[in-house]
Amino acid sequence: MLTGKWTPMNVSVLKFNQLVQETAVHSGENDDDHMSRVHTLYDATVGGEFKHRSAWLFLKGKHKWTNPDSTLQRRNRLLGTDEEPEHFGDDDLPRPPGLQRLAKSQRTGSNSTASSGSNPAAYQEFMAEQYELDRKAKMTVLERESEDRRRLIQSQRIAEDMRVLQIDTRGMDAADAAIINAQKARIRAAYPPPPN
Repeated sequence: MLTGKWTPMNVSVLKFNQLVQETAVHSGENDDDHMSRVHTLYDATVGGEFKHRSAWLFLKGKHKWTNPDSTLQRRNRLLGTDEEPEHFGDDDLPRPPGLQRLAKSQRTGSNSTASSGSNPAAYQEFMAEQYELDRKAKMTVLERESEDRRRLIQSQRIAEDMRVLQIDTRGMDAADAAIINAQKARIRAAYPPPPN
């Protein structure tokens, strides 16, 4: 059932992607104008509207769509055989040095390490490690948020202190002026002048 839906969508997305890659952007043309031109070209070429924009947006950066040679080589290799095309198979990406490709039996065998039933102790150890990593990540986020809050409160306190230092006590009631001057003295003591 999935292949019946994927195959027509795959053909449509491949054709649209090919048109996007082959259609040059004109000078002064923005992305919307370019895509509008590609849609018109697709309508004229295929004879219908392109209905899989969200799929194309997801797939356009994937290796198969940025490197059409790997897809074409696989398709040409399968043309002369009765093999079923591999719709969701691996793309031919260069393998990192030192890593060997696993045999198919090792990738899909019943002794897969991904299942928790094959080795419960290893699975529990893996889950404990995951829990610890998650806990550390959350603690890091909490510490960062706490430090950000502390800096914000400190900057608000400094701004309030600077506002108090700017209050003019001339013409104020003597009692009020004494309170403001006491606050100014406390603030000046908290922020000693820089050494000369």
